[in-house]
Amino acid sequence: MQENQPQNSPGVPNTSTTFGKVPHAAENFGSIPNGSESFRTVPKSSERKENHTLTVRDVARMFEAEGVARTERSVTNWCQPNRSGIARLDAYFDPNERRYFITPQSAEFAIQEEKARMAKIGEVADLGRKVPNDSERPNTPPPTASEPSADRVKSLEQEIMDLKITNKGKDYFILQLREEREAHIQQLLTSSHRIGELETKLLGLEGPKEHGA
Repeated sequence: MQENQPQNSPGVPNTSTTFGKVPHAAENFGSIPNGSESFRTVPKSSERKENHTLTVRDVARMFEAEGVARTERSVTNWCQPNRSGIARLDAYFDPNERRYFITPQSAEFAIQEEKARMAKIGEVADLGRKVPNDSERPNTPPPTASEPSADRVKSLEQEIMDLKITNKGKDYFILQLREEREAHIQQLLTSSHRIGELETKLLGLEGPKEHGA
């Protein structure tokens, strides 16, 4: 007895025969650009350069040698960005060694800036010492406008001499007035005394006449 095998209908496609012709999504995956491939071409701002060679301690010693000593803490702060996002020193922080590496060029530039700032402070301090306050200024008379000439000096001397002579004449005149005044007073006293005597004699003469009457 022959088994009946199922036959496919002429109008229905057999999916098993065409399965190999369907494109697989994984076949063209390699043609899709991988975003991580181009990441290496983007420069990193935190990359260490060849001239990042100085440590914080090295830079601090450079400052000390130039006469503008600064602490290592100050140097470390200059390696970090400020509020504007700008660092004073060109530095790289190594996460493995956990310390900064600084370029000599930026360290030298910072040293020159500090030396200029210290010189400016010294100039201001010197200016403050040179200008005395009111309590330190000597009590000197104000300078005259110009020196008098020889003729002017002679004229002033003559005026002084005339004034002295005039004063002496005034003193002599006053003395004479005083003497005359005293003489007049003395004369008045003498006259008054004489008048008194005469009045007494007059009264003495009139008395006997009345007695004889």
